[in-house]
Amino acid sequence: MDQYQPTPPRSPPPALVDGHASNGEKEELCQEAAELDAILRRIHTMAVAFVQEGKQSKSPVVRALSPSELAEQIDFMLPEGGLGLEGIWPLVDSTLKYSVNSWNPRFMDKLYASTNPIGVLSELLLAILNVNVHVYHVSPVVTMMEIQVCKQIGQLIGFGSHAGGLVCPGGSASNLLSVITARNVKFPHIKQASSQEGYRRGEVLTMFTSAHGHYSVDKAGMAIGIGTNQVVKVPCDEYGRIIPSELERCIQESLHRGETPFYVNATAGTTVMAAFDPFEAIGAIARRYNLWYHVDGSYGGSIIFSEHAASMASGLAMADSFTINPHKMLGVPLQCSLLIVHNQQVLCEANAVKAGYLFHGNIYDLGDGGIGCGRRGDALKMFLAWKYYGAKGFGRRIDRSFELARYFANALGHRSDFCLVGPNGTINVCFCRVTRTIHARVNHSGEFQIDHAPLPGKPLFFRIPMHPAIHERDIDALIDTISRIGTTIDEGSLD
Repeated sequence: MDQYQPTPPRSPPPALVDGHASNGEKEELCQEAAELDAILRRIHTMAVAFVQEGKQSKSPVVRALSPSELAEQIDFMLPEGGLGLEGIWPLVDSTLKYSVNSWNPRFMDKLYASTNPIGVLSELLLAILNVNVHVYHVSPVVTMMEIQVCKQIGQLIGFGSHAGGLVCPGGSASNLLSVITARNVKFPHIKQASSQEGYRRGEVLTMFTSAHGHYSVDKAGMAIGIGTNQVVKVPCDEYGRIIPSELERCIQESLHRGETPFYVNATAGTTVMAAFDPFEAIGAIARRYNLWYHVDGSYGGSIIFSEHAASMASGLAMADSFTINPHKMLGVPLQCSLLIVHNQQVLCEANAVKAGYLFHGNIYDLGDGGIGCGRRGDALKMFLAWKYYGAKGFGRRIDRSFELARYFANALGHRSDFCLVGPNGTINVCFCRVTRTIHARVNHSGEFQIDHAPLPGKPLFFRIPMHPAIHERDIDALIDTISRIGTTIDEGSLD
């Protein structure tokens, strides 16, 4: 078999004018390749400058503008006649100028932060390939990458040698696929007929999830037609974790109402308090009542790469399915989410409709196991990152996030004007000293971007996710900024 030989570096092409060489020499590149060459040369300078700016301590996270103010800076109307390449560059420049710079370590607003250079490379590679990972013969390399990524994540969880899964467009989509798969495995007659067939059999399907769980489980209840009233919210303890005895009580009450419980969702890293549910206890209850057991690890599931956080993952192997979003704690570019199961074939057997015009019986055709057709090759991003950093490199990222969270909580503990909310030792730091006005002023300054959150029975509080690009000095500066703003305004007049 011929081995691939990398193309040797070549001299830069002559400058292009309307896609042609300006010096009269014969152009070696086709028009598309030449235009791409020119684009990459120019965007290279702009992209590097954007990242460099984000890493400067005095650079703003965002130049905060209202929608009307932003519309004055950028023309959002779409033209009938194209602008051409030279007309595009001012728009690219404005897009970078007025967007949130997530490379800035003081972007602490959401559960993701910046990607990294290998992540940028992976996105570029995907764009060049423009690959659709529904059937193997049009996406052979990326298909094999996806299979291997899912298999090795499954083995880290403890799903065994036959573990597999699928890439989905976000954690909500992964959770939805878990619900649809569970319903189709347990009630194949509903898949083939309708929910009315289930009703005729007396099956009023019921799901259970944490009161602190992600809203995507409610959305899944809507999508499969049972409605949000049949998604039971299980009470949590003071740390945001499902109380196992309350889960069992909810299941028994559902059975007493004549319903058919079939699915329970636990969470590895809740959105607000970053709580990890007691997976072993929930797994035992799920087995006792024959429920499909899913763990939503969209946020915190990446702890499987950390030896130090391994105890928090105890019991994950009992789950039937598991969601993980490498675009959060692992720094893989948005978006990258995977649903992992014990056996790859479960997804195809549960969800396939065997469209003969696309699927021809190849077991490497992944698309029929999901609920869509076109599938982006997001597994490539995780594959390249894993190759680049290794599992140990991922583990160091996780450990650094926990280290920063401990530093943050300790710093707040020495301040009389702040009060921690929830447990220490998680990857989100939640604390009181917030009103909507304080929050708005911090964000409008552009120096930081942070968010607040509500929980029943608790005052409004800040929720700050940790990521490894943050430095201790950024944490100190944020605490000082909130304190300074809080003391310069009339707290009694704030909402």
